[in-house]
Amino acid sequence: MNGPARVERRRRTGAWTGAAVALLALAAPWVAPYPPDRQEDVAGARLLRPLTWAHALRSGPHRLVIVTGLRRTPDGWEFDRGGLRQTLVAADPAEKPAPRFYLLGTDTLGRDLLSRLLYGLRHSVVVAALCVALALVIGAGVGAITGLAGGLWDEVLMRGVEVVMSIPRLLLVLVGAALFRPSNTTLVLLLGGTTWTGLARMVRAETLTFRGSTPALAARAAGSSTLRLIVRHLVPQIAPVLVVFAALRFADTIVLESALSFLGLGAPPPAVSLGDVLASGREALYEAWWVAAAPGALIAAIVLTVRSASRGFLNLLDPPSIG
Repeated sequence: MNGPARVERRRRTGAWTGAAVALLALAAPWVAPYPPDRQEDVAGARLLRPLTWAHALRSGPHRLVIVTGLRRTPDGWEFDRGGLRQTLVAADPAEKPAPRFYLLGTDTLGRDLLSRLLYGLRHSVVVAALCVALALVIGAGVGAITGLAGGLWDEVLMRGVEVVMSIPRLLLVLVGAALFRPSNTTLVLLLGGTTWTGLARMVRAETLTFRGSTPALAARAAGSSTLRLIVRHLVPQIAPVLVVFAALRFADTIVLESALSFLGLGAPPPAVSLGDVLASGREALYEAWWVAAAPGALIAAIVLTVRSASRGFLNLLDPPSIG
């Protein structure tokens, strides 16, 4: 397959995959088989393996147990619960056991792992999208203003950008997460407010080139304001740069947001993040590998897919030569 066709194929694959991830994240409340925090029976449903068929058996007016290997006997029910074979005498078998299927198994508290992954994907994708949108607005705005205005505005703003870039982003995020109360708003402000500096420098460079071009001079002569010049003329020209930046920062933000949630610095419950799901499998890593492997594989798949798609868009900016 030649170069342009390979780039187009990668771009289409990344676009379709991104759309699928976004739809799956938005449809989590309708796709998830169970509520993410549902704990019917911790002792019986704890650390069930993937592809496990189970049953919810009511053993009293206010007690429900999750069992596997359920078998009807003349005296009642025989089943496995918590690794032990038990028997329940049922005088009134009118209420039938309710089936349960755990596609990806359960965690240490007996919660369905697939449901928690879907809700965690929704939370992480929404937070990352808001962070990227905030970074795009700040970075593109600062870069365009400095490039078009020049003079004192350029000096002051770009020196401020360099000061922010000199401080490690992870350090800023960790300090901010420790100082302020954890919430989704705090996450968006911290992650989005620390990732726009590189975009500001790129947009400034593009703006300096655009400022002396014929379309910019013609728009100025026609009486276009600075805002109109940015929105109608500059943004369409630098749109590929914005798309590549958004894709790369989206992948980075997914990883960083999951890391903060893994450390307990993310949004508090009832919010479910992929980092929370990953952290729930830390204590049972050797006993139940799937609890940590499933969210880890999902995070890796999202990051690799988004980065592959961004590489396709990057090739559109700098296409390979025929020679």
